[in-house]
This record gives sequence, structure tokens and C-alpha cells, in this order.
Amino acid sequence: MARKTHKGKPQAKPSKAQAHAKRIAAKHRARKAADGVVGKLQSVLDVLLEKHVQIPKLDLNVPLLPLLGGVLLLGAAMGAGYGGAQALFGKDSTPTSVANNGGPHTTFDMEHAVILSEPDQHVPKTAYEEKVAEEVYTPEPEPEPVPVPEVVAEPVPVAEAEPAPEPVAQVAEVESYELALAGPRPLWLKNALDYAPPKGKPQIAIVIDDMGVDRRRSKIMWDRVPGPLTLSFMTYAKDLPQQTQAARAQGHELMLHMSMEPSSRSIDAGENVLLTAMPSGEIRSLANWGMSRFDGFVAVNNHMGSRFTEDARGMRVVLEEIQKRGLFFLDSRTSSRTVGRTVAREIGLPFLERNVFLDNANDPAKVLAQLYETERLAKKYGHAIAIGHPRDATIKVLKTWVQDAKERGFAIVPISTLMKKRLFLRQQKLKG
Repeated sequence: MARKTHKGKPQAKPSKAQAHAKRIAAKHRARKAADGVVGKLQSVLDVLLEKHVQIPKLDLNVPLLPLLGGVLLLGAAMGAGYGGAQALFGKDSTPTSVANNGGPHTTFDMEHAVILSEPDQHVPKTAYEEKVAEEVYTPEPEPEPVPVPEVVAEPVPVAEAEPAPEPVAQVAEVESYELALAGPRPLWLKNALDYAPPKGKPQIAIVIDDMGVDRRRSKIMWDRVPGPLTLSFMTYAKDLPQQTQAARAQGHELMLHMSMEPSSRSIDAGENVLLTAMPSGEIRSLANWGMSRFDGFVAVNNHMGSRFTEDARGMRVVLEEIQKRGLFFLDSRTSSRTVGRTVAREIGLPFLERNVFLDNANDPAKVLAQLYETERLAKKYGHAIAIGHPRDATIKVLKTWVQDAKERGFAIVPISTLMKKRLFLRQQKLKG
């Protein structure tokens, strides 16, 4: 049967032989075209192979084709690396540096390993703290100090004798332990909050770490939670003088939170973190940079540091610098193997240790349970120290707990009050 063309005229159906010949012809044309392209490519390749590039300064004559191939390979590798970094750390994974703020030029990646932090578009994605296994630490009893030997004086006639001093027992009745501390006033005592603790009540110090980085929650903490709290500000937070002055104006005491190396390499401890691999001079420089960021704080405690606080050499360098400034050290105890206590005793630095970690879990019920544990320890030992963070659950619970605890007979005190008490009791023991 004939078929019609587009003009309506009949056209004979091609035979099988004609169709086959047509297919062969099409393949031939395609092969010829391909051969032409290959031929052209071959010609270009031959030219590139023969072409050389002269590099005068190095006195080299390099073939052009291998040079182009190397450049393309390097570009592909850089593109793949950049894409991988974006996928792993996010688009804004530019390392931050504090060199422009007057500190040493040490750079660390801030877009890494969110551990306990909460989402906030204005907050660098750095960890609040390591999740410590030892949430509650019961302090070991202090060793008995060696009494100062008494000097036997020559007998003095009664008529010429000086009036007898007031017995030491009466000193314990003063409004502040500070009045009973002898010797020159160290810087921490000058910076301490003017606070007279209620007599005869178990004392609790609430320390809030990581202050100043999450500025919104930090401000809520010092504005809306009744004090006195002890607020420990991160060394790399911005506008520290302004933030710390605002917090102090609300009746809270100040501390410095110093970044130290954690045990896990997957955790980012923030800018200018102290590392065990650093030379002692660099550790000393970074420690002093941190302690120069703002004024008015009484003590330093470690941010993270489960690895660094186990290193006696590094800790000795840091604690010696703290001692030179007349401050004291609060060991956050992110490791049960910390040498903070041992080294502080060796060099004669006043120190305290954290008892309870409040907010490993950002859960109000868990935070409240940890505060009740803090109360238990305060009743048993006369005082206790709890550490928390400017997190939603912690803020929510502390808003009501502080006042409730006071009504139940506890004294909420700044950290300096516990240091004054510790030194006063030690003096009592030394006097026998």
C-alpha cells in the first residue's frame, strides 16, 4: 500500500534493503563526523604537547598540557574541600581570631560541636560546657594544718602587762569574715561584693558560667534572677567591660571563665583555649590576655578543661599567674583527675572546688533536683558550690528557687564569702 507525502501525492514504501542501506549511510555519516571531531581534538592535543611555557625566574621550560592538567586538578581539589567544609561546619565557617582585639594571634574554629548550647541566631555556635560524668562532688576533708608553735615570753609583772586581747571565739561573731582576716588585702578581697551573710545558715554559692557570649540570656540572668549570684564571664565574649559593669550593678559578683583544652578533640572550647601542647610561655601569655579582658573579678575558673586540668605543668603556669594577680581559683572539676587542688596547695594559692553541676540536661526538673542536692550538701558541710549556665531551664528554675531557698533557711552567697570563710576557719585551726 502506497503512503501519501505531505503534498498528498502517493509514495512507494521503501523496501527492507533500502531501509538497511539508509541506516548504514546514517552510521557512516555519524562516524565520519566523529572522526572529524577526534581528528580536530588530536590536532589540538598535538599542538598542546608540542607547546611549552618558559618560566624565566625558575629557568624552567614546562610542557603546557601537563601544566594545565595540574592547575585543573588543583582547582577541583580545592572546590571539593570547600564544599566539604561547608557541609560539615556551615557556610560561615570562617575561623575567628582575637588578634584584632589586642590579644595573641591564636585562631580557633567557633562553628563546631554544639554540646549544651541552645539555638540563638546571634550567638557563636560554641559549646557551653562538657557533659561531666561527676555531676556531684563531695569534697575530701581538708588536712589538719600544722599549728604555729607558740613563743614562750618572759614573765611580765602584772602591773606592766598589756590588756589581754579579745578571745578568738568572739571574732566569729563579726558580721563579715573579712574583718577577721589578717594581712594585706589581696585583689580578690578588694573586688569582692560587700556582703554580710546571715549568721548560722548553710551557705550556697551559685556560679553561672559562660556568661557574656549569649548576650540575651546573660542579661536575663543578671536582670531577672535574684542574687547575689556569681557570674563567670567568658574571656572571648564581646563588650566585657560594659556587660560586667551591668551585672555588678544588679548586685552580682564577677568571675573570669578561662577556656582550657577538653579531652575530646571533637569539642570546641572557644577562642584562645589553653592547650597542653603549648609551651609554658604561650600558656602564660594567653592566661594573662584573658585576665586583662575586664576588671573587678575575684577568681578564675576553667571552661571545659577536662584534659588541661589533668596536666600539672600547664596548671602550674596558669595558677601561678592567677596568684601573681592576687586572685583565687575555682576548679570546675570537669575531670575527676584534675590536679587543680594539688598544684594550688603546692604554690599556696587559695582555691575552691565545685560540688554540683546543675544543668547537664536542659530540663527544669533535673535542674531543680540538682539544686536540692546542693541544699543537702550545704546542710551537711555548712556550704556548697553549684555551677550552672545561662540556659532557659536554669533561668526558669533559679527565678523562684533563690527566694524559696532563702525562706527555707539557706543563705545564697557570692563565691568570695565562701573563700573568706575557708581562710577564716583555717586561721582558727592554725591558732589552735
